[in-house]
Amino acid sequence: MRLTARIIAVVAAICGIACIATACGNDVATEPSKDSDPVVVEINFSGDSVDPHGTQIDVPVGHGVELDVTADAAGEIHVHSDPEQSAAYGVGTTRISLGAFEIPGQYEVESHTLGKTIVTLEVK
Repeated sequence: MRLTARIIAVVAAICGIACIATACGNDVATEPSKDSDPVVVEINFSGDSVDPHGTQIDVPVGHGVELDVTADAAGEIHVHSDPEQSAAYGVGTTRISLGAFEIPGQYEVESHTLGKTIVTLEVK
């Protein structure tokens, strides 16, 4: 009985060390760089069209996203993030900062004005 208790204690200790090592490794791997440049996406609205349209943009975890919008008419951009974000743009050039994306996944950026997906942000 005493040998079984020691084996259980050793296995528990090994599992505990493995869990701590794994958790530390994940924290280091996903920690964002504090001086990371944002990913800049140039968006052009002309009439009923938008460029880009449906493009996937890679965004490293922890990086911000800035949308440089040039438009011939005012409108609104909606980002399916958590929390969701919306931003209006005017005629001419507007810069919209979305902040840092900390959770990996896909986030659609769309024009509610045109009912079109502009880009999908692939955060990884």
